[in-house]
Amino acid sequence: MKIRNFYYILLGIFAFSVIACEEANEWEVDPSHDRLFRSTKFEVKETNPTSALLSFRGVTNATKYVFDFSEGDSLLFNNIVFTTELLVDTMNAYNKEASEIKTEYRALFTDLNGTTRYSVRMKAVNGDTGMESGYVQLCFDTTDEQIFTTVTPGTTSVSLNWQAEKTATRIEYGELVKTEIEGEEAKTDTVWATPHELTSTEKQAGELTIDGLKPGTNYITYIFNEKARRGSYKFKTLGSSKGTTISVKASDDINALLAGAPAGDVTLSFTGGQTYEVGEFTIPETVTNLYIAGNVVGGKMPVLNMTKFVFSALMDNFYVQYMDIVSDGKSQFMIELGGSTGFKNVSFEGCNISEIPRSLIRTNSGDLEVEGIVINNCFIKNVGLSGYGLLNIGKLKSLSTISITNTTLLNIGDQIMDLRVQTDKVTFTQSIFCNYDINMPKLLRLDKQPKEITVTGVIFTGDNKGGKMNSGNSDYSKYLSFAGCYLTSDFQENDKKFTDAQILKISSEELFEDPKNGDFHFKPEAKFEGDGKVGDPRWWTK
Repeated sequence: MKIRNFYYILLGIFAFSVIACEEANEWEVDPSHDRLFRSTKFEVKETNPTSALLSFRGVTNATKYVFDFSEGDSLLFNNIVFTTELLVDTMNAYNKEASEIKTEYRALFTDLNGTTRYSVRMKAVNGDTGMESGYVQLCFDTTDEQIFTTVTPGTTSVSLNWQAEKTATRIEYGELVKTEIEGEEAKTDTVWATPHELTSTEKQAGELTIDGLKPGTNYITYIFNEKARRGSYKFKTLGSSKGTTISVKASDDINALLAGAPAGDVTLSFTGGQTYEVGEFTIPETVTNLYIAGNVVGGKMPVLNMTKFVFSALMDNFYVQYMDIVSDGKSQFMIELGGSTGFKNVSFEGCNISEIPRSLIRTNSGDLEVEGIVINNCFIKNVGLSGYGLLNIGKLKSLSTISITNTTLLNIGDQIMDLRVQTDKVTFTQSIFCNYDINMPKLLRLDKQPKEITVTGVIFTGDNKGGKMNSGNSDYSKYLSFAGCYLTSDFQENDKKFTDAQILKISSEELFEDPKNGDFHFKPEAKFEGDGKVGDPRWWTK
């Protein structure tokens, strides 16, 4: 009896459960939950000045993905500048998985503004049912865009060039003024000039010259398309911010001008497109710092045909800027130091230098203490064809640094550097070395190991007139690496290898446009991975 009663009780409970379930299935669904799921992953993989690569996981039953881009805010979406859609049937999975919610897609979005914060939100949509997912969102900053191609300073002006196909409307520039505060770090302020609205002619040419600047002064300039900044550049005008500036005419006696100048800093300002003849260029003992400044006009530097520089005393700084210096061959060396006359620092910036029988600089003085020898942004050819090499540092009391950067060397004899003096630091970076007309047996002679030496970002190319080249006079591999450098296939190493350099499978003439005649722009078809990274930047196409 008890068992039968228990049976009826269970049967009643089961019947009630069935009725209850049937009633539950008839409940209405909350419309707010009748939608697609959100993507489970949404992130930025890469940002560039005008593009961003976004990654996201798929959503089941989605037929398209909608992206809203808002500019200048952080996930507020109060300034949406564009909306775009990606159709699922046109997309390819970056990483396909069995489940759509685990499948990764990537999308590159272009035509963004540089130096700008963007907020992006994405939702999945089923175009057949109208169902949508909720948003996933993120924000990112694009990197600085740079459409300036060259910025060439003069003594009182600067020539700005940019990619003319890039839309630009305005140039802004200002003087950088440093304020020294006792006990604190120096503070730099910008004194802005009136913005320059570009004319249609300037836009089409991609060029503007700004006049009325101060010599030897630091400036910054920006280029804009309306509110979007498309490039920036810091530069220093040529010459000295103090002392005397002398404008030199082609008919002037340069040595007489210098001899008659007041004592102290002197800037000699030369005009591009003109040719100057000087023979021996003599610096009198009254000059403390000398700036030989070339003002480029229409892309042309001033040409200085000369024999050599002669120093009457020990000066502090000797700077040569944006000059085309051509040796007349009457002296084996452009600068030869012996005894106690010379300089503490020497710099060649933005120059063309050519036809020197032996060396640009030769030192043979146990009395001089030289702080720095700097060659930057220069094109040097046909130097050292009679031996000795580009730099021949035979004797000095001391030498702190030698630096060769952003420079192209074409047809250099013997070696680029014969260093027999203990040196704190040697740098040879972001440059191109190429020989066709002369066989250089070795790149470096380092009789005394520098305390620090860096050779990287250099492309060694050309057939070296059929000869093999050693990296050094001796084996320097224990302390000298050529990591980050490239050798073209026609550049042949000798026994002393260019340790850690990468050897290309293409020759100099396959890599560059016209290297034998000094055009080292990279050929597009070469697809060189180092374009925009290694070699002399003047030749970069990226």
